[in-house]
Order: sequence, then structure tokens, then C-alpha cells
Amino acid sequence: MLTLVIGNKNYSSWSMRPWLILRALDIPFNEVMLKFHSAEWDANIAHYSPSKLVPVLWDGGGTRKGDGEGTRKGDGEGTRKGDGEGTREGDGEVGGANSICVWESNAIYEYLAERFPDKNVWPTDAKARAYARAIVAEMHAGFRPLRTSMPMNIRARFPGLGMNDDVAKNIARIEALWQEARVRFGVPAGTGPFLFGKFSAADAMFAPVVMRFMTYSPKLSAAAEAYCAAVRAHVSVAAWVAAALAETEFVAEDEPYASSHAKK
Repeated sequence: MLTLVIGNKNYSSWSMRPWLILRALDIPFNEVMLKFHSAEWDANIAHYSPSKLVPVLWDGGGTRKGDGEGTRKGDGEGTRKGDGEGTREGDGEVGGANSICVWESNAIYEYLAERFPDKNVWPTDAKARAYARAIVAEMHAGFRPLRTSMPMNIRARFPGLGMNDDVAKNIARIEALWQEARVRFGVPAGTGPFLFGKFSAADAMFAPVVMRFMTYSPKLSAAAEAYCAAVRAHVSVAAWVAAALAETEFVAEDEPYASSHAKK
């Protein structure tokens, strides 16, 4: 059985990414949530996680305590403290010597694609799959101004805030990637409103960007607005958002635009 360890759903964009693809593709998994800056996090994260970050995926039974990608200070992804990719064998608590630990969103996507080849984590067409992997890698590694100035905060609405020249360039690049994916692959596929037709790892990777656009309301093209609406309407995204809206924890470093009285 798979176990995915995540952080707060309101803030943790990196946790959202693998969670969405697991839910969207109906891959069964257990969820373990460790809230940022909590006693539970402090007590458990090192046990779950080689990198002391979230998300982390365990395959092999049990529920070891957490790891992965999570949130990075200053890049808009919460409270991330580093990077790291790969797989590692777990210990007896996770299911013995054959348990596998995978951290970093991209590594999790690739592991799931190998583990469940019939689920189509990536597009089936080779050209589309190559393009999907490239834009996912670009999203994973780049867009620092957007991450920093517009941190994911699903509960909040701050229209017009966070915009500057560098963020505008990031948004223009994202819109161009979305447009090319839709025109070259998504529309011809005729299988849905997502980047490559059906919902894939590429859509899961960009879903937190859609959440940012929902919070900060930058001006987007009609095509980008339509794509954002499709992502928000997806059942897995709607489920994540509903859970995020129910959270009450306040993480100051992910709330640069909140007034002091907003703290819970």
C-alpha cells in the first residue's frame, strides 16, 4: 500500500502535486498529514523523511514518518528547506527491507508511472510525453519570482497583490507553455480540457499555479482562464480545495499580505 506524507493543504503546493495525481488516477493510498510548525511535525518529520521535507511517498506497507519536497522558504512553497530526489529502501516500520521511499514531486511522478503503467501518469503519445516532462521540469525548477511573490494560500483572496515585472514574465511564460500544450497536443487529442487532453502529471504540477491565480487574480488570456476553470472543476482539485478551506492554521511565512489580526 502507498502512503503519502504531506503538509497543510492550504499552503503546501508541493504536497498538492502528487496527491492530485494519485486521486485523479484512482491509485489507492494512505494520507499522513504533518502540519507545518507543529509539535507533531517536529516529533515526526525526521522519522518519516530522509530530507525532512514533504511530500514523500512510501511504497511497502505501514506508515513511516515523512519526507520530501514540501515548502521552501522564499520560493512560495511554504517552508521548504532544501531539495532532493530519488528513492530509498525503507525500514521494518514501513514494511521491511523491500519498502521504497520516494521524495520530490518529479521523482514521485516517475515512480508512479513505472509502478502503475496502465494509469497513464504521463501522456501516451511520445511527443506529448516528452513535452509534458519538459514543462513539468521547468515548473519544478523555475518561476522563483512567482513562488516568492504569490505563495499558495487557497483560503485567501488578494487580487492585484504580488505583481511585479519578474512575476509578469513568469506568468507570460506559463501562459505560453499552456497554450502550446493545448494547441499541439490537448485539442488534437480530443480527450478533455487539460494540457494534453486527459488529466496528467503536467496538470497536477501546474494546479498550484492555478490556485495562485485564484488568490491573486492576475490578468490572464481567455485560453488560460478556461484552463484554470477546468483545473478548479476537476474532482481531485475540488477535494483538495475543500480540505484546504477547512484548515485554520496560520503559517506566517506563507502569509506576507495578511494583516496581523488575521492570525488565528
